[in-house]
Amino acid sequence: TAPDGEAVETAPPARARHGSMTNVIVQLERLLGAERAGVDALSRLVEQAPTSETRTLFSQIRDDGARACTGLVGCLAPLGRRPTRAKADLATKMLALPALPDRVRLLNWGQRWVVERIDGLLARDLDKDTRAFLAEMRAVHLRNVSRCDESLVELDRQREVQVDRSFDERRKESRQGGTL
Repeated sequence: TAPDGEAVETAPPARARHGSMTNVIVQLERLLGAERAGVDALSRLVEQAPTSETRTLFSQIRDDGARACTGLVGCLAPLGRRPTRAKADLATKMLALPALPDRVRLLNWGQRWVVERIDGLLARDLDKDTRAFLAEMRAVHLRNVSRCDESLVELDRQREVQVDRSFDERRKESRQGGTL
């Protein structure tokens, strides 16, 4: 007890707070690595976009990811942490998928993963600037998930049309003496 009768904080709560802050730092660094991977993957997806609308969508989401990277670095700075250069390997996994709709689905999975991690961080004790930034980042990711879902409807339709054309061409060849 302190001389004024107030309870003095003991070492275990201080250690618990330090451990909690360490976990926040680890989670912010994981988010930063995921965002860097998303920016890298989206830079490649922009090149593969079949329409100007899709190209614009991917560019905007990439730019949102770049802003998230900057913001996460800003969240780490007051915690005395210099961010690592770590980056998840989303681009390689994404480009290994056979079709653009599959790549967009993986992108959306990654965006949802980020939202879940942000939700976990928002449940913690954070400074007001970090909390405000993460809440905004969450809203942007949810908006982009919705935008990608809308884009997937069109991309899937285009894929179905391409498959139908391919099948029709093979049927036509088989009628002309080719094989099916």
